[in-house]
Amino acid sequence: MPLNRATLIRISTIDKCLQNRYRRWTINDLIDACTDALAEYEGRCNPVSRRTFQNDLALMRSDRLGYNAPIVVRENKYYEYEDPDFSITHLPLNDEGLHALNSALDILRQLQGFPQLASSIDIISKLNEQISRQTGRSVPAMDMEYVAGYKGTKFIGDIYDAVRRQQTIIIEYQSFKARESKTLVVYPYLLKEYRNRWFLIGEKASNRAPQVNIFALDRIKSVTTDKTHRFKKCVAFDPENFFEDTIGVTKGIHDKARRVVVKIDRLQAPYVESKPFHKSQKVEQRFSDGSILISLNVVINNELERLILGYGGHAEVIGPPGFRARIAESVGKAHSYYIPSEE
Repeated sequence: MPLNRATLIRISTIDKCLQNRYRRWTINDLIDACTDALAEYEGRCNPVSRRTFQNDLALMRSDRLGYNAPIVVRENKYYEYEDPDFSITHLPLNDEGLHALNSALDILRQLQGFPQLASSIDIISKLNEQISRQTGRSVPAMDMEYVAGYKGTKFIGDIYDAVRRQQTIIIEYQSFKARESKTLVVYPYLLKEYRNRWFLIGEKASNRAPQVNIFALDRIKSVTTDKTHRFKKCVAFDPENFFEDTIGVTKGIHDKARRVVVKIDRLQAPYVESKPFHKSQKVEQRFSDGSILISLNVVINNELERLILGYGGHAEVIGPPGFRARIAESVGKAHSYYIPSEE
C-alpha cells in the first residue's frame, strides 16, 4: 500500500520529537504533536487516533522503508530513540522510499516552468544526484558542499515551526565569547542560512529597545516553546526585505546601506562580474589594463570585510574612507605576520 502525505507528516513529526532529548515524550505528547502537524500542513482538525499512531510506530520500527528505528519505551511511559544520534533523515532510502521520492520529483519537474519555483531547480538537481549515488545508476555528476557534524541542524525544524506559528521560544545559548550558556526568552522572526551555517533572527524578550538579535544555531544547546510570554512582533523588522542590502547576517535595525567602491584587478575582474558580490553591484568604470571599478549599495559589516579580504591583493577599497582604513588596518596586521623577525 503506497504511503500518503499524512503518514509521512506523522512519522516525520515523531522523528523530530524523539530527536529532542531535552523532553520526555509520552504517547499523548506524540499524538498531540502529530495532530498539530496535520493541522498545520494539511488543515485537518481531527485528532490522530492511538491506532494510527501505533501503526506509524510499527512502520518506523520495521524495514519497510529501511528505517528500523530503535524506538524504546522507558518506565512503560516515555518514548525515545535507544540510539540518541538516530534519525530517519540520516538513513539511506530503500526501494519504496526512493520510488516515493522519485514520484515527488516528477511532480516538481512539471512545475519548473513557473517563475515562482525557479529557485527549486537546484534543489531538484541535488535530490536527483543523491538518488543516483545511492542507486548506483550513474556516476556522480555533482559535488555538493556539506558540513559534516554541523550541530545546528537538529534545531531547524523546531525553530521553523516556531517562526511559522509565531510562538515564543526559550533557548539555551552560549556564544563563542561566553564562558557559560544563558537561558533566553526569544521572539523568533526568521531562519537564515549563510555559507552552510544557520542563524535565528529574533528578539530577546529582555531587550529594552526594539532590536534584532542574531543567534547561530550551532551555539544553541536546547529549544523549547514558551507558553508564558506572548509573542511580540518587531514592527521595524521585515523578513522579506530586511537583508536586501546585506551580505551575510550581521545587521542591526538602524543600520543603513552605504555606497562602497572597490577596484578589482584584471585577473579577478571576470569572476567578480560573473558572480557579483551583491545584486546591487554595478561596474562604474573599465580601465585599459582590464581592471574594473565596481560599486555596491550595502551595509558595511564583518561579512563584507571578509569577502573583500578574501581577494587579497586583487581588490582595493576606494571608499568610503572609514571602510578603506578598516581594510588597510586588517591587511597591515596580516602583513606583519609575514615579516621575518630579527634574531
